[in-house]
Amino acid sequence: MDRTEHTDHTEQTSQIRRRPPVRAGSRSRSSRPRSRGKAPAKLNYRMMLCIAVLVCLLLAVLFFSLFRSRGGKIDELEKQLETLQSEKTTLAAQVEGLTQENQAMLAGLAAALPDPTTAQTTSIAELIPQLTEGVYVVSDSGSQLKYLSVPTGYLQDRLTAYRDDAAGFSAVQGNAPACAYYVLYADRVIGLAAGNTGFVSMDRTTAGSASSTPAGMYDLVAAMFA
Repeated sequence: MDRTEHTDHTEQTSQIRRRPPVRAGSRSRSSRPRSRGKAPAKLNYRMMLCIAVLVCLLLAVLFFSLFRSRGGKIDELEKQLETLQSEKTTLAAQVEGLTQENQAMLAGLAAALPDPTTAQTTSIAELIPQLTEGVYVVSDSGSQLKYLSVPTGYLQDRLTAYRDDAAGFSAVQGNAPACAYYVLYADRVIGLAAGNTGFVSMDRTTAGSASSTPAGMYDLVAAMFA
């Protein structure tokens, strides 16, 4: 080999040695397409969209289930309401029937009473002290007083129940009305006027204050003088 060829070979060898080594990693990075860097963002967006759709579906199913449950409860309550309304109608009819039977029974008991006694006075204040034994009812027509001794039994028990009905007596404004009937108990006098009004005297006089009276009490006493 001559000197010229040896020199060229030496220069080529030195050039090869001077070249910086090419790193495999740098080449692979440069060879990757830039569009791949956006793939994770697209995947995250799709994943979030899928999650949102699933959440919406779950909420829809939940609300649908709640709606059906509420609808079932509403239907059940409506059926119960219809049942209660039917029972109310039945009970109202029964009460009306029992009321009519009670009135018929009271009319029969009142008709079985002896004829009332005509008082020798026209003053209720004078008559009250004369009637002390038992329970008496008095009718005041304005010109005449009649009275009856109520026998022991249903009628007397009924009058006692009216007397003990605290809720049926409450103070009203104004003076005591003129009463058509009186009930004389051992401890008090109750005056009865139309419209469930009257008075209560705890010292057996006619000076009691104006008061309401239990419903039905007036009619019961009036039936005794019919």
